[in-house]
Amino acid sequence: MNIGRMNKMVVIESMQTGYDEYNYPTTTWAEFTRLYGDFQPLSSKDIVIAQAGNVDTRARLITHFVDGIDSTMRVKIYGLSNEPKLFSIDGDPQPDMKSNREHLTFNLAPPLAEWN
Repeated sequence: MNIGRMNKMVVIESMQTGYDEYNYPTTTWAEFTRLYGDFQPLSSKDIVIAQAGNVDTRARLITHFVDGIDSTMRVKIYGLSNEPKLFSIDGDPQPDMKSNREHLTFNLAPPLAEWN
């Protein structure tokens, strides 16, 4: 992996549950980790193949290895436009083939409707 391509700031957020001042349950997104990554949009051909398998993957993200990231979290990527872009993690991140501890590859899907 070429480190120079990891030029996008990425924030991985996890959902936290708590209670408000009236003791009602609330959910918020809290920062899990912040790192740089290589954002790769899928080609039209790859998107069509993914849709044929009922998968909504739109892009790939490669980052340094961080333990504890799973598909219940969301990804916020800075540097794609003026505002940060939200993505859901489609499946668990895949470790690299060499050592399983250097890089993670995420399949990114559009954000879930209930996040708005």
